[in-house]
This record gives sequence, structure tokens and C-alpha cells, in this order.
Amino acid sequence: MATKVITLRLVVLGLFLMGVFFLFSVIVKQKNTIEMQEQIIGGDTDEGGCLIGAGYSWCEVKQKCLRVWEEPCEAEPEIEPEVVQTDEELIKAALVTKNNWEADEIAITIAKNDGEYATGGVGATTPQSGGGIWFAAKVDDEWQIVWDGNGVVMCEDLTDYADFPIELIPECYDSTQAVMVER
Repeated sequence: MATKVITLRLVVLGLFLMGVFFLFSVIVKQKNTIEMQEQIIGGDTDEGGCLIGAGYSWCEVKQKCLRVWEEPCEAEPEIEPEVVQTDEELIKAALVTKNNWEADEIAITIAKNDGEYATGGVGATTPQSGGGIWFAAKVDDEWQIVWDGNGVVMCEDLTDYADFPIELIPECYDSTQAVMVER
């Protein structure tokens, strides 16, 4: 009976050692598999930490990893906001240009504006100064001063603006005949 017990103990010990060996080999195999997966998933990275194997590269300009065939590594063009000027600002600029005035020294008002023709007043920003009137026409999408000042509109000033509304300038002075003329 002692031999049976010893044999049984040896069989159990052998099975135990085989189980430990099997378990150890499974653990080693899993560890190697995990390391391979980490290496495959992680792959090589460049100096910016980008996954080279996945096609990423570091873009210094944009400060990020990107795929150049999906997004170019170029600085985005700076888009300046479009400055939209009002008719008042544009007519004032036309008056400043025509008369060589300083923009901050005059103020204008608009009495009528139909988008093509306008009229109003202009005056200096100092209270002691007087003012005058102006007439403007939009030509090729830009305001042009037809006439400005005090007094009578000369008919020759309207030659290039035959379509200027009569209700805005109903009469002008004809210097060749020395008379006021209804338009």
C-alpha cells in the first residue's frame, strides 16, 4: 500500500508541475501577445508623438498631428473681416478727397438718399464755422460729388450727370446766358 501512496503522490506532483508549467507558458504567451499588440497599436512615433504607421506627422505650423493628404500642413490664410462702409462714410470720404479736407474736421448729414443720388449738408466740426450743401451721384458703385458749396449750382457742373433727379436740383445757373434755368 505504501507504494500506491507514493505513486499517487508522484502522479499528483507531476500533474501539479505540469499545471504550473502550462499556466506559466500561457502567462508568458499572453505577455508576449500584449507586448506585440502594444507595439503594433502604438507603432513608431515621430518627434511630435505622432503615429507614423497610421500616416500621421507633426505639423509645426498647426501644432498638431495630421495626415497631410487629409489636411495640408499650411498656415490658414488670415481672413480680414470685410469693412462695410455706410453711404455717409463713403460720401464724406468723397468730399474729403475732392476738397482736400481733413476727415476729422468735417461732419455731414444726409437729407435724401435713394441709393443712386443723394443730397445733404456739410460743415466743420468747430462751432464757429459755417457749412454748405452737397449733391452726390453713385457712378460705378462709388459715390462722386456732383457739387458742393454755398450758393447756386452751375449748370456746367451737371453736364456729366444729366440724369441727376430734377427734384433734388430743380434749377441751375447758366453762366453762358447769365440766367437761372429750370431743369
